[in-house]
Amino acid sequence: MNLAGLDFDNIPPFSVPMRFFFVAPVFAFISALIIAVAGESMWLTRWHPATLAVTHAIVLGVISMIMCGAILQLLPVLAGKSLPKVKLISTLTVILMAAGTLSLIRAFLANMLVLGLDSSNSNFFFAVSGISFTLGLGGFICAILWLIRQRSQASVSINTMRLGFIAMLVVGIIASLLLAGYLFASQFNITKQLTDSHASWGLIGWISLVIIGVSFQVLPMFHVAPAFPRWCSRYLPGFLFITLLIYTLMTLVITQLTVIDSIVIESIVDSAVWQFIQTICIGLLQLSLMVYAVTAMHCLYRRKRKISDASVTCWFIALTCLFLCCAISLVMSLVMSLDMGLMNNSVTSVEALLFNLGWSPLTLASIFIYGWILSVIMAMIIKIVPFLAYLHLQRQCGFHLQAFALLPNMHELLSKSRMQYLLYSHVFSLFALCMTLYSPQNYWLLSLAIIGQFGYLLFLMIKVSSRYRHITSAIDEALLS
Repeated sequence: MNLAGLDFDNIPPFSVPMRFFFVAPVFAFISALIIAVAGESMWLTRWHPATLAVTHAIVLGVISMIMCGAILQLLPVLAGKSLPKVKLISTLTVILMAAGTLSLIRAFLANMLVLGLDSSNSNFFFAVSGISFTLGLGGFICAILWLIRQRSQASVSINTMRLGFIAMLVVGIIASLLLAGYLFASQFNITKQLTDSHASWGLIGWISLVIIGVSFQVLPMFHVAPAFPRWCSRYLPGFLFITLLIYTLMTLVITQLTVIDSIVIESIVDSAVWQFIQTICIGLLQLSLMVYAVTAMHCLYRRKRKISDASVTCWFIALTCLFLCCAISLVMSLVMSLDMGLMNNSVTSVEALLFNLGWSPLTLASIFIYGWILSVIMAMIIKIVPFLAYLHLQRQCGFHLQAFALLPNMHELLSKSRMQYLLYSHVFSLFALCMTLYSPQNYWLLSLAIIGQFGYLLFLMIKVSSRYRHITSAIDEALLS
């Protein structure tokens, strides 16, 4: 493990990230329950209430929750600074994020007749979720940006993560516009064009950029892989951010032109200028992510310790899913552009083939979230949790030799076999998702797979925490003797 250049003096207590990690499986269980109740219908369209509820439960309740916990632990190591009153901030963030996610899920599910919920309260729950996320996640991101406001010298991880945090603020602004358009339809006229920008900033700007920034440090640190090439670590994140910004600004311009003068927008659409620029931006985003995926796989392949490791396998699964999603999406975008420009039968047949194989936008988004993002989350958490427990125990021992004798190694805290079982459960869940996307009547299998995967993850975290507490007590007794 390469720990050169890292600062472990300001790390927060072990309980700070773990409170985020323990909440995440709860929202995975909620997602599984919604999938089981909604049945086949939720896989027909991205606009289904259950689809929206599950997507936000996974992205906000599981992924963002774990990311926030990991960020609170990683930033002091990378930047040498920790948030003041970190216990209070983390507790408030967890509570507000959980309340906001639950309110948002309830608001989305209000229109599902099968649940028998009162749809008249949906506006109230949307408002509660907006306030909760503004205070919770928004306040958390602002605090992190304040913490790293001074540019950290030669730290590409910090610089990339900074862009990810700014992207999260953009996600919040777009979400507020969409919420305003929903709650105050007579005062605001925000079209669904912003929904794609909202998803792009969330999945690429916020989550993917932060993951990319973390990978610049974590892959060399945990897996003794070579550093990323300078052109990738220094310039690729900024290029992704700027491309996303141009795409969103043009979307906003077109949206406002639609409101002001429908004749103006029709002339722009007829000239295909907007569609061409939009396709270029989307293509550049896809190509950039594909380049990152190939570069990261190359770095992992060149790692010094080429031993069987569940975390490395998760990384390879994640990067493969990222590459495939972007490649197929890029092909579909090019095919559809050619189809509109040429009306060629062969082009239309390629597009039809991709859709017949199940590669719809909903499929790509699902694989992107579960195959790319959640695979990285699994890879990270099975390394971070035992490492943090070991690090805190080591610091507790100080220079007391008797206490050091009680210090376990990281594999005693979380064995390789249990990591491997978690990998198997994640692969099965990913397989169940693909089966459900291709044949929606398999939804029950996906629901059970999610419960099994995150139930086992929760069990492992409880075991590590329990072992940590027992060893902490034993070390305290040794220090007093």
